[in-house]
Amino acid sequence: MVIDAYVTSLGAALRGPRAAKRELLTEVRDSLHDAAAHHESAGLPAPAAARLAVDEFGTVRELAADYQRELALLQARRTALLVAGAVAAQQVISEVAWRSAATGWSWQPSWGYMVLARTVDYAGYSVVLLGLLAAVACGAGSRFVSVGGGFARATGMAAIGVCAFFVLGGAALSALSPTWHATTSASLSPTALAAAVITTATPVWMVYSGLRCLRAAAPTRSALGRHPVQEA
Repeated sequence: MVIDAYVTSLGAALRGPRAAKRELLTEVRDSLHDAAAHHESAGLPAPAAARLAVDEFGTVRELAADYQRELALLQARRTALLVAGAVAAQQVISEVAWRSAATGWSWQPSWGYMVLARTVDYAGYSVVLLGLLAAVACGAGSRFVSVGGGFARATGMAAIGVCAFFVLGGAALSALSPTWHATTSASLSPTALAAAVITTATPVWMVYSGLRCLRAAAPTRSALGRHPVQEA
């Protein structure tokens, strides 16, 4: 059918969160079927009614950019919340693991270590705040602030950059601390092991979400001149 071909063509042009994309395409299909039913009730044959409904709705090239912006902002919002939540959780878990491992230590951190540790801490606070602000801007705030594919792209790049910063910063702090050179019962505790698992998995998740942002913010396939299905 013309309507199914149109929805398939639109779906092929869009990228973004699967559930949201599926819901969007369902809404489009339902709207087209409702319009076609209205034209049929006015006396048009079913095929002609479906073609008229599609013509009135607009071409894939005309509509794909707006739908893609919606999907890109949704992905950016998810990424911003992920980054904010992951960094906040990592800060708490790292602090708990550090205090647990440091019991009984007489080690005094060097000036350089303290500067690096403070830098990582304050960067974490800033990332959490900025991540929450970005999530608001991509959601309810988009009615008041002009954001689009460029903002989603910046969010994706920021997520990858934040990941790199904290991986390198965390590795440097670990290398300069006594735990790098000594294995204690505390380092094998459930808390320490949980921290190690989260520390390993979180950066991978952040990078993956950031890459999804970059993909969702890229030009739609229809804008690049690809038309998998004719709408006539």
